[in-house]
Amino acid sequence: MMEIKGINRISLNTESLSNKINRRDDEFAQRIKAAVKDVNTNQHIADDSIEKVIQGEMGIHEGMLAISKANTSLKLLAQVRNKIMAAYNEVMRMQV
Repeated sequence: MMEIKGINRISLNTESLSNKINRRDDEFAQRIKAAVKDVNTNQHIADDSIEKVIQGEMGIHEGMLAISKANTSLKLLAQVRNKIMAAYNEVMRMQV
């Protein structure tokens, strides 16, 4: 029998870890960091708005709008986190 040449076994572990790290794209991580910073900024604005409403420097409606915006952005970020975790768990359950 003749040996078949040119057929290699495909393995997921053929690439070294350092090559994988150098090759990865960090755009997703940057977007998540930007979203967290945006939510944090909205929370600080809402806190400042509460102080201004108490001091009488801002109307109650503007203060409530800032609080609602911060609340909505926090809920959205929490839902994105939940979806990411669900996707991660699904990938971890896959059999290779």
